[in-house]
Amino acid sequence: MKRKLIPGFALALVTLMATGCGPTTSSEWTYASGLADGELGYVILVGEDGNPEAQDRTKGCIDALNEIASQLYNPATGEKGVTVVEKARATCADASSSWSDVIATQRVENWFTMHDDIDLIISNNDGMAIAAQAVSNVPRYTQIVGFDALSTACDMIIEGTLAGSVSQNGDDQALLVLTVLSKLLNNQPIDATLTYEGKATLNLTGTQGNTVAEHILQTQFSAVTAQNANELKPGQYVTLEDDYNVDGKRVLIVEYSASDNFIRETFHAAFPNYAGQMGYEYTIIQGSDGNDAALQEQIRTAITTAESAGEPYDAFAFNMITHQNWRDYVNMADGKPVVFFNRQPMADAKNTADISGLSNVYYVGSGSTGQGIAQGQILKDYFLKFNASNADGH
Repeated sequence: MKRKLIPGFALALVTLMATGCGPTTSSEWTYASGLADGELGYVILVGEDGNPEAQDRTKGCIDALNEIASQLYNPATGEKGVTVVEKARATCADASSSWSDVIATQRVENWFTMHDDIDLIISNNDGMAIAAQAVSNVPRYTQIVGFDALSTACDMIIEGTLAGSVSQNGDDQALLVLTVLSKLLNNQPIDATLTYEGKATLNLTGTQGNTVAEHILQTQFSAVTAQNANELKPGQYVTLEDDYNVDGKRVLIVEYSASDNFIRETFHAAFPNYAGQMGYEYTIIQGSDGNDAALQEQIRTAITTAESAGEPYDAFAFNMITHQNWRDYVNMADGKPVVFFNRQPMADAKNTADISGLSNVYYVGSGSTGQGIAQGQILKDYFLKFNASNADGH
């Protein structure tokens, strides 16, 4: 795959088909020129070593590419079947930051200096994907797929400068966290009939690869295309009409990092909106990347301070740093309602923790498993659609 240009998802595909097979510059990538060597070469921006979400997204994308390799048109042979080749992979983290846009920029710049046959950049999140697209030596229209549906990424998908992303419906997850806490505070049941007036569809059956379904509420993933990118952007809140019966209840909201793009643009912005509508009083504290012990100490200090002031917290929403440390967080809550969000409690690096026996503990999010399937499906849908329309090699 030499110098490239494969337009991003549906809008760019329409544009390419409309303009035909005219010449491109050496700084652009096309399907015909990129796969002229019979290879689909990719690189991977990994968010964080040992992170279940990063691992799942990486594996899902690779599996998807290998699955469709035999179906893709090969300009070199005029037949179906290309070779999928991983050119490079690197974690984008340093001592002070994980999922780092800065490190992603450095990685991509180096890779495109070393290789002239990269066709696809797989990024574990949108922040790194956006950073990759801005690197000066990346040919225009090099395919880049991200994850999170950040506002900027949605705009870029519409423009055709990103191939696609996956929405976790983060705003709705924030709404659901507070809704579940209200149910727990009022001793009300939480079941499949739960409604919360948001946009996402709930998955309470564990079908996204999760075998421990009880006490785990997942919003389903949405593939972001040019057609739906505007409606999947963060910050489109709904007006609540239910009486949540939590006026004056105090909730401590804990975010693992202030620098996480997804948390900052969805949860951090949405929590105050929905907490205010419901009547909660709340405090938000944020940790430093990678230091779970320090975050736990912040929580203990906040709890002690609140109790000393005669204003103890009634409930907790935890976005922990280390998935396997979830019991420490439950213990700090001392029997009060707890909802984990975004980072799912894990028994170990591969297995979801069983929290079903803890009546006051739930998880809300998109799950640690199944994310790669969603991101990989975007790659399959995109390349197969493009391939079907351009089997003549254009």
